[in-house]
Amino acid sequence: METSLEKSSPPSIENNRSTKRAKFKAQGVDADNPPHVSFRDKLLETQMELEEEFMGKEEDIDIDIRDVVIERERFLPAISFSQKVHSQLVKPWQSTVVVKLLRRSIGYKVMCNRLEALWNMSHDFSVIELENNYFLVRFKRDSDAQHVLTQGPWIVLGHYLTVQPWSLHFDSTNEKISSVVAWIRLSGMPLHYYHKKVLRLLGQVIRNVIRIDYNTESATRGKFARIVVEVALDKLLCSQFLLDSKIQKVEYESLPTICFECGIYGYLVSSCQKKIANEVR
Repeated sequence: METSLEKSSPPSIENNRSTKRAKFKAQGVDADNPPHVSFRDKLLETQMELEEEFMGKEEDIDIDIRDVVIERERFLPAISFSQKVHSQLVKPWQSTVVVKLLRRSIGYKVMCNRLEALWNMSHDFSVIELENNYFLVRFKRDSDAQHVLTQGPWIVLGHYLTVQPWSLHFDSTNEKISSVVAWIRLSGMPLHYYHKKVLRLLGQVIRNVIRIDYNTESATRGKFARIVVEVALDKLLCSQFLLDSKIQKVEYESLPTICFECGIYGYLVSSCQKKIANEVR
């Protein structure tokens, strides 16, 4: 026995629109006349989105009674959190850098506009203004943070823009810039040390490691390892260290030439005309 399926013609566009209007009206919404959203409601919605972006949602973090200790230490109330809580708190800030314009103050909007034009990122980033002309820049992708940290120098309004990775120990109340980012080379290093974990450990002998050149990880160059590290400005540069009892030389590649007296990129403080003029006086 054959069964034929009768084809039904699709509803007309007008009928479809009528159905949609009826559905919206049944739900209390007029499709042709959407409800007016006041400026106040838009502002509150934006504020809530910003709060969630920077402060997180309650469900984003797992804290139980064992993760918090409240007590008194030396006559002061004290509270401390477990390592589990700290790990959760740090995670959203892993793709964040700290920037500061040397020897020049700059407003929040001007800084945002300058960074957007300077970096030309394909993804959005957020900027938070802190004390002492520091700014936190939070990226959505770690690769964007790595680009900003390693592809300088960055110049804003003629002054050098310092960029350093955010860390738990960053203190915005300290006005002094303590470090800059630089590439180092481990020339002549035996090839069997070319391993990602080993290279990171070797870089940490000098300072905090930010990035490793992936070409050296695969040993395609076979000449030297290149690593991006933080260089402390208040300490002597490490020119060599002992690697399994043998001397390993450290070469600094493209170390920023900055005058920390006036904040200008391109010459050192020893050549600063402003400092020389002040000393003459």
